[in-house]
Amino acid sequence: MFLTKSLRFAPSVLRLMSKSMPVCSATIPEKSDLEKYRSKLYYQSMKRGILENDIIIGGFAQQQLKNFSEEELQAYDKIINGEHMEWDLFYYVSDKKPAPPELENCKVFQKIKEFVKKANGLERH
Repeated sequence: MFLTKSLRFAPSVLRLMSKSMPVCSATIPEKSDLEKYRSKLYYQSMKRGILENDIIIGGFAQQQLKNFSEEELQAYDKIINGEHMEWDLFYYVSDKKPAPPELENCKVFQKIKEFVKKANGLERH
């Protein structure tokens, strides 16, 4: 009973509020293309095909992507979205299998491998 009585005033209240209360005029700043790209890569890093890569690649992205230049982001994109299968990528970054030369010669890939070594306690700070 109470609900039906209070609902009959809803259109009047909404009409009154729309006239008397100004809509927030603050604009939310648009993200730059680089920030959108960084956000996309971060999301892709957290949602890999296997849990091991979610943890490794996602953890790396969480710590490092915010500091990457555009060139480093492009190199990172090629690593995580390239031709390598998820399990191969896991084996490469954990040194279970030798990585192809194009990955071994990539500075960003070396940063990922260093991150894995530090996470495993194999390297001292």
